[in-house]
Amino acid sequence: VLHTVFFGLCFLTDVLHQFFSGPGKLTTLLVNIRDFLFTILAFPLGTFVCISFWTLYFIDRKLVYPKYLDDIIPLWLNHAMHTAILLLVLLELYLQPHRYPRRIRAVLCLALFCAAYLAWVLWVHHVSEIWVYPIMAHLSPAGLALFLAASALALLPLYLLGEKLSLKYWTKPGTQKKKKK
Repeated sequence: VLHTVFFGLCFLTDVLHQFFSGPGKLTTLLVNIRDFLFTILAFPLGTFVCISFWTLYFIDRKLVYPKYLDDIIPLWLNHAMHTAILLLVLLELYLQPHRYPRRIRAVLCLALFCAAYLAWVLWVHHVSEIWVYPIMAHLSPAGLALFLAASALALLPLYLLGEKLSLKYWTKPGTQKKKKK
């Protein structure tokens, strides 16, 4: 859902930019929202989803994508959700420069997102007694806490990777400013 909203926003921003010459208030606002979504959420989460899904899938597919889902979710949709997303965020990284926020703001926003997502996962389990991800049913309470903490903490290096790749690609040699942390 996040990536659909993000790429929809990219499309809207580009269309408005084409029809209205120069940066207006609306286009500037949309670009700021686009940059926020990409840098803090879309790149780290898209990368995490692809890496974690396929790692667990190859270890034991039942942990993330039981065989019965093959009859419900077409192969192309599985790849759209778990493979293409990485390709799309990498393409976005190299086709469009994005302004990265201060790291403290990024870390706080990532932490807030992780807390909200964790609350949703736990709420779904509480209401339906079904885990959103099958791997969670196989973990002890301590294992579940460790798994969730490791998953959340994995987003920070992915955020930093996106920032580093973006700076490397979009900054001309000798013009990079030292960033405040």
